[in-house]
Amino acid sequence: MMELTTSNGDTCSRCTVCGGDKWSFVRSGCDLYQPNDETSFKLDRCLACGQVMQNPLPTAKQLSKAYSAQYAPYRPAWKQPGWPLWKILRELTTWRRMRRLQRYGTGTRLLEVGCGAGDFLHAAHRADWDVRAVEYNSALADELRNELGFDVRTGELTPGLWESGSFDVVVLWSVIEHLQNPLEALATACSYLRAGGVVFIQIPTLYGVEQGRIFEQYWALLDLPRHLSFFGRECLSDLCEKAGMKLIVFKTPLLETAWCYFASVCNCSNHAGRPTRRIIETLSLALLSILSFPYMAIQAWRGHGTEAFAVAIKR
Repeated sequence: MMELTTSNGDTCSRCTVCGGDKWSFVRSGCDLYQPNDETSFKLDRCLACGQVMQNPLPTAKQLSKAYSAQYAPYRPAWKQPGWPLWKILRELTTWRRMRRLQRYGTGTRLLEVGCGAGDFLHAAHRADWDVRAVEYNSALADELRNELGFDVRTGELTPGLWESGSFDVVVLWSVIEHLQNPLEALATACSYLRAGGVVFIQIPTLYGVEQGRIFEQYWALLDLPRHLSFFGRECLSDLCEKAGMKLIVFKTPLLETAWCYFASVCNCSNHAGRPTRRIIETLSLALLSILSFPYMAIQAWRGHGTEAFAVAIKR
């Protein structure tokens, strides 16, 4: 990603959607997984296309530190005994994703980009899909290959891993917001689809960045510095068009927005100071979140919720 130096000596990045270099400040935050690191990451809005992204983009060293072993998506629910709360929530997410696959997906061959701990991949395999995947984390990829026998390639999605046009569905669940070149990833995903095949995308929205300001840096949607970009319908549609696809579905479900508020209350509670202050802040924010429910519902109905589910079809 090309970086520029402004007249006052600051470094800034070009927009990953349109290549623009004019920005307006939105908000900032720290890495909640690294409580002893006070580095602040800044989110700006591109004045040309409206996308919100980190500016400047974090360094390779910062990102390597951010993806630590404690990163939640790296915990596999499919092999966790019992039913702790996090596993119940993960299973609910996987069930909802499988419902979307049943509704919008056709065929038998599925490629998952960034499969993480493999919960969705495992569920799709049990539903008789012929699954393949690519995962950047080598330990997770090795585990899925060795324990489940899945064809999981280590690294990034690149041409030549499989034959072009050989998949009916490609899924990118909470992936493209982590990438420094989302257009390249979508174009490569499109190349692996047959004509009429579909890409499933889940992303944090730029609308959600503007919400939850009462939580300040503990707003769960931010997840800095791992989330590099936040998209709206228009931004995502432009990316899909450039990649050779047409956006046909863009929804912001209410459950994802409500969950974001709940997770943000938990973030504040976990990082509060004294027990008395923690209880007061948690109860206050929980009450405000409950009172905000009508607002959440309206925003989700308008397509302006915190997270979006989208489907694009290869032309």
